[in-house]
This record gives sequence, structure tokens and C-alpha cells, in this order.
Amino acid sequence: MSYKRIVALTFGHAGDFAALEAAAALGVTHQAHVAVFPFALDPALDLVSYGMLFGTTLPEETSAAILAGQAEQRGRLETLCRHICNEADLVYGDGEGLPRLHVLQPAGRAEIALSHALTLADLVVVSQESLTAVPVAHDAFSQVLLQQRAPVLVVRQDFEVSGQRVMVAWDGSAEAGRAVRQALPLVAMASSTVAVQCRQGLDRQAADPAFEPLLAYLKTHGVGGAEIEILDEGPEGGALVAAAARLKAGLVIAGAYGRTQLREALFGGATRAFLDDRVGPSLLLAH
Repeated sequence: MSYKRIVALTFGHAGDFAALEAAAALGVTHQAHVAVFPFALDPALDLVSYGMLFGTTLPEETSAAILAGQAEQRGRLETLCRHICNEADLVYGDGEGLPRLHVLQPAGRAEIALSHALTLADLVVVSQESLTAVPVAHDAFSQVLLQQRAPVLVVRQDFEVSGQRVMVAWDGSAEAGRAVRQALPLVAMASSTVAVQCRQGLDRQAADPAFEPLLAYLKTHGVGGAEIEILDEGPEGGALVAAAARLKAGLVIAGAYGRTQLREALFGGATRAFLDDRVGPSLLLAH
């Protein structure tokens, strides 16, 4: 069980360091290829589009300034990536041999380029700091989860799974099942696993919340057993966040937007509670 292609999302924000550091560490552990995707809504494309629409062209000074700004941003990102590769003992640049890390050069619309980059991605890494500070980061996060259905690792500073406790938020849903399946390489690195269930958040008509299938699945894959804990208090999101803190979990595995994104946006929910918790553990989310 391993991740062989990891995509790290960056946004030109201080939180990029945590995402890149975590992706590099996993790249070394799993002997993987780490592709860094610099996500940015390109203002140049919009200006060009409007210019073409109205039959005009951009002034040379404007085009030159845009290109210079893009080159400067890429230079800073490449410098940071080289530094992280040196610290993690990772080869920098595209080519043969693993583990290695290289920076992609997305062309065209960021959303379309990201979709192409994720076609064969095993794992996507983004920092929690970027998600809370950069508006387009949440747009990219939603695209990865809801459209691409790729697993997303939301990391904090000093991300570490090896030797840590992993908490599985289990309700028997299809989303929770996908999260567990896609998190197996991380579960295998952990010191222990605890499956936690909040009774107030269960939908017994939509899914079977029994623990037995989960325990059997983990045993079949040889990643060890799991303790079980049932929470009677609610609401679901707050109860699960509190449980993760009490259990000192280094990573929480959970299905995301199990009800609907609109309902969670309006009324909260476990996904939103986890993402808003700025001091909690890292998260592995799948939809």
C-alpha cells in the first residue's frame, strides 16, 4: 500500500510550505512522484479574453508586467521547492527515478489544468492555513473533492503520521468508506487507530453504521485493528472535533459533504467543523 503520484496544491501563500513539506515527506516514504500544482486564477487570461471579445489587444507594457509577475512567483516557488527537496533528500525536477518532486507549468484555465493533473493522482495535499486564508484555495479544494473525487490530505504545520494515532469518523456512508480505502497507506504508518461514531449524526436509512465491516476491512488489509468509541453528545461536528482533541489524534479520516454541500454550508456539519478547527489534527477527506 503506497501513494505513487502525489499532487501538492500551492497558492502563493505562507501555507504552501506545510503542504510542500508534507508532500515531500510522503514522497520519500512511499518512493513517489510529487507534482506541485501552482493554482492561481490567471488575470492575464481574463484580460486576453476581454480583449479578444472587444476586438482589442493588450498594451505591451501590460503584457510584460503580467509575464514578469508570473515569472517572479514561479521563481519563488521553485526556490522553496528546491530547499524542501534538499531537506527531505528528494530529487528536484522532472525525469526518471523516484522519489522526486517537480513543479508543473499549468497552461490555460487553472480549473481545467487542475482537472488534467488529477486524472491519475493517488493523493492531493493542501494546507489548512491556505484553505482558511486564500479564497481560491477553497474553490480548488471543492473541485478536487466534489468533481474529481480525489482524496485530499489537509495538513497542519509539522505534519506527521508515523507513530501517531489515527481517528476514523465512521458512519457507514459511501463517503466514509472511500476515505478509509484511500487512507490505507496512512493508516499503515500510524501507531494505533480508533473508530469514532456520533449517534446524533447517523442516517440509518442511507447507510449501515455498524463497525464490524470496517474492522474486518482493516484486518483484511493487514493494517491492524481499531478501538471503538461511540459519542452520544452532539452536534456531530463539534463532538467529533472534541473527540479528536481528547484522543490526541494526529490524523482524522472522514467522508466529506456526506449530506450535500449546500446543506453543510447553511447548517454546518462535520466537514465544516473539521475545516474550521485551526488547531486540530490533519485531515484525510474523500467524497
